[in-house]
Amino acid sequence: MTNRIDVAENQEKTNSPQEISGVASARRMTTERSTSKRKFLKYALLAGGAATLALAWPRGVNASSLDKSSTSLVSSKASGRQSTLKLSRVFQFKDRKTGAPQISAFPETDPQGETPLEIRMKHFTEIENFSFMGFVLAHETGGTYPKPISTITGLKVPDNEFQKLVDLAQTERVNDEQLGDTLLDVGINWEHFVASNNDQLIPAEPTKIKDPVMQAKIDSLDQITEALVAEVNLRSIHERRESREGGSHRS
Repeated sequence: MTNRIDVAENQEKTNSPQEISGVASARRMTTERSTSKRKFLKYALLAGGAATLALAWPRGVNASSLDKSSTSLVSSKASGRQSTLKLSRVFQFKDRKTGAPQISAFPETDPQGETPLEIRMKHFTEIENFSFMGFVLAHETGGTYPKPISTITGLKVPDNEFQKLVDLAQTERVNDEQLGDTLLDVGINWEHFVASNNDQLIPAEPTKIKDPVMQAKIDSLDQITEALVAEVNLRSIHERRESREGGSHRS
C-alpha cells in the first residue's frame, strides 16, 4: 500500500466537539444533520457494495497485492483485536494508552479466498469498510475547530491530478466532520477506481492493472485515503487526551 506515516502525538487541540449519535443533543440542528448524513451514507454504501459486486462478477481475476508500502495507523502504544465474526480485516479498536477509538491499518497483504475473483472483491470491500469506518470515527470525534491535516504534509503521489488535490489540502484547515467527509469522498473514489477496472488486471498481480495512468490514480487515492485515516486516528487520540486532562475543554 502506501508509505507508512508515523502518527505524531503533539497536535494542538482547542475547541469543543459535538458527539455524533442518533440521540439529539443540545446542538440539535448540527447533530441531527450529521446523524442523518451518516445513516444515508451507510445505506448508500451498502447499496454501492452490492452494485460493486455485480460490476466485478463477470470479469475473471487472480490474486496478489498492491504496492507493499502502507500507511501505519497503529502506533507501538496501540493494540487491537479483530472480531472473529468479520470477513473484512479492517476493524476499530481502542488505543492502549488513551482508550481512544482507532481504525486499524489497511492490510498490506491480500485477503484469503478460494478464487482470484473472491480475493479481488474482498480487497475492494476492505477499501470501502476502511473509508466508511474512518468517516464515522471522524464524525464521532467531532472537533469543530478547523485544523491543518498534518498527515498529508509533504505527501507525494504518482498522479498529477491528485497531487494537486494534496497540495491544495496542505493549505486548508478542516474540522473533524469536514475531514470525515473528505475521507469518504476520496475513499469511495479509490474503491470504485479499483472495482471498475477488473478487465485491465494483470493476471499475476490482479490488484494492479495494465493501464499505467489509471494505476497511478489508484495508487494515489490509496495513499491519500490512508493518510486521511491516519489524521482521524491522531485527532481521536488528542480528543481523548484533552477530554481527560481538560475536562470539558475539547477541540
